[in-house]
Order: sequence, then C-alpha cells, then structure tokens
Amino acid sequence: MRSSIRWKIALAMAIVALVATSSVGVIGYRSTSIRLVDEVDRSIVQATALLAARPDRLQIPARDLLDIYAVRVVDNQGRTMQTSFDDTVPVDDVLKSVLGQPRERRVSNTSVGGIRYRVHTIGLQSGAVQVARPLTETDSVLRDIRQRTLLLVIAVSALAAALGWLLAGSVVAPLRRLTGAAVLVEQSGTLDVDVPGGGRDEVGRLGTAFRGMLGALQRSRAEQQRLVQDAGHELRTPLTSLRTNLAVMRRHPELPDVTKQQILDDLDGEVSELTDLVNELVAVASGHLADQPAQDLHLAAVAEDVSARVGRRRGRDIGVRVTAPAIVRVPRAGLERAITNLIENAVKFDRTGPIEVVVDGASLTVLDGGPGIPAEDLDRVFDRFHRAESARTLPGSGLGLAIVREVVERHGGTVTAASRPEGGAAVGFSLPPIP
Repeated sequence: MRSSIRWKIALAMAIVALVATSSVGVIGYRSTSIRLVDEVDRSIVQATALLAARPDRLQIPARDLLDIYAVRVVDNQGRTMQTSFDDTVPVDDVLKSVLGQPRERRVSNTSVGGIRYRVHTIGLQSGAVQVARPLTETDSVLRDIRQRTLLLVIAVSALAAALGWLLAGSVVAPLRRLTGAAVLVEQSGTLDVDVPGGGRDEVGRLGTAFRGMLGALQRSRAEQQRLVQDAGHELRTPLTSLRTNLAVMRRHPELPDVTKQQILDDLDGEVSELTDLVNELVAVASGHLADQPAQDLHLAAVAEDVSARVGRRRGRDIGVRVTAPAIVRVPRAGLERAITNLIENAVKFDRTGPIEVVVDGASLTVLDGGPGIPAEDLDRVFDRFHRAESARTLPGSGLGLAIVREVVERHGGTVTAASRPEGGAAVGFSLPPIP
C-alpha cells in the first residue's frame, strides 16, 4: 500500500506536468507555425506584386527573385510562357481560376520534388503569374521546435514524477509508522506503542487523533480491569456468606427451625444483595444509560414520580420540596436512575426518619437524618465500590452513587455531597438548566 500511494502521487504529478507542458508546447508550436507561414505569405505577396507591376517584364523574371522563389508565367490560354518550376509540374486548377482576371489572388500549398511550397497566384489581363517559396526553412524551424518541445515535456514530466515521489515519501513515512503502530496493536493487543504525530498538517493531526484514541482505549481498558477487580472483590463477601450458610445447613440438619429460618433470611438477603450488585454492574458495564436520547424534562416532576415510586416500594415517607422549577436536558431513564439511587442511598442510612428531596431550579438534593458522611470520605463517595467504614455492614453494591455521577457528568452537570450540621447527609447534583 505504501508504494502504491507513492506511485499514485508521482504519477499524478507527472500527468499534470505532461498535460501542462504539452498544452503550452502545442500552443507555442501553433503560434510559431502561423507566424512563420504569415512571414512567407508576406514575402511571396511582395514578390508577386513586383512582377505584376511590370507586365512587360513578365517574360524575363528578375534574377534575384529566382534565387529565392520559383516563378511561373502563363498566358490567357494557360500556356507556360516562363517558369522556374520543374517542367513536369502541370498548370493546376488554382492557376486556371485566375487567368485573365486582374486582381484575383489565391494562396495555396503544393509539393514539387518532395519539397513543400507556399504559392501565391495573381490574375493579370494577359494571363497570370505564380510565385512560390519553398517551406524548407520553415519546416526545419518547426521540426526543431517539435523536438525541443518533446524533450522539454519528457524532462519536466520526469522531474515532476521525481518530485512527486520525494514528496509522497515525506507523506507516506508517518503513515507507514501509523500503520505499523496499528498492526502492532492488532497483533499484540498492547496499547502502549509509539505513535508519530504533533504536526499541524492532516497527517500530524491524524497521528494526534490516533494517539488520543489509544489513550482513550488504555483508560477504558484500565477502567474495565478495575471494574472486574472491584466486582470480584465485592462479590467475594456475599458469596462467602452464602457458602458458609449453606455449609452450616448441610452439616447441621438438626438445627432448630428458628435458626434455620434465620439462615434462610440471611441467604435471601445475600441473594438480594448479589442481584442488586449484578444489576448495577450491568448498568455500568453495558453503557445502557449512555445510549438513551436526551429530552427536555421538568426536574421537579420527575423527582416527584421517582419519590412516590420508591416510597411505595420501601414503605417510607419521602417528601419533595420545590423552591424553583427548572427544565433540564437529559435521558429520562438516566435521570430516574440517578434520583432513585440518591433516595435509596438515603433510605439505607436513615431507616426510620423522613427523607426529603429538595429541588431548587436545576439542582436536586436528597436530605436524610442518618450518621452523615465522614470528612475523609467526602471526596470518594461517588467512586465505584467505595464504601465508608460505617457503611460496610449495610447492604449495597457500592455503585449507586457512581452511576449518579456518570449520568450527571455525562450531561454537563456536577455532583455534591456534604454532612448536615444538624445530622445526616445532603447528597445531590446540579444540571445545566434549559432557558
């Protein structure tokens, strides 16, 4: 492919040079040819005028004219009275057409003995006179021009092809390195490769974009690895608890019914936690929320719908206070998931008190009366799988608030978390309002 591109560029430049120089050459050749023939025409017209001006001398053409021109004089019957042409050259139709017709003129071409002539014929009262000048010199000049033009076209086309080859090499070299990097990524799977780029031209911008793409892939791969590692760590605890409880049930079938019921309740809770964790992992890994189309939504209306739905499911009183309405542009499914996760997080930490959702313009905050957020955890509450020390004994996947941040930041918003002075936490987000 590399040599193909170089050859195409070199060939294209050679063709452009060939067409350009050929066009200039043809135009120059035609212009020179016309100019030379015009000069010949002027000279034979002048010579003919000199002869026709003295009809009494038509029988004896001037000797100096015969050194340059061929002359033929005929009478009204077309008989040759005087000629310097070859005797075998017949009187042609051009000469016959002007016999006895003063001031009738014709200019024509003829060949005699393999030599081309430019011929001027003029009619006279007593016959006609014909003066011809050989085009040998003119043909020689034009032949030389053709040869020089051909050499010039070949030289310029070859030079253009060579320059095209060199220029193509400078273009293809970084493309070749980019291709090598792409092949290395394909064959080895490694993303840590040297990529040329940084220039301001198209190839440089391509290299920069390719390097940025590899960087994004590296970050994505790192995120995937961290997600798998964190998920494995989070899955280990409920799976270990499930295995332990099942082992106890097998080894001690004589356990009291009350104890068995407690173990079954624990198993049911662990299964529910595993289900929630898997659902959250699927939501994060599949990018389903990112694929939803954005739409203009009344934030307060969505907050009221979600609060009522979670309240019924959890059997809790969840109030909504709207201080200022606003419209935001975000996928409805993503917005509902974010608000649901915030309320579920508050319900988890405040099991008895009222939960309040405050909508202030394009900002939403969920208030609870739980233990609050330790200062050292404020910057990490939205990280994947992060769980504060006080929350490690509580159910949860550690992904709920991470999903909130993903949805909000994807649409130009910010997330906030703080401990309330009167106790509890205030966790929420702000989105850009739609005017």
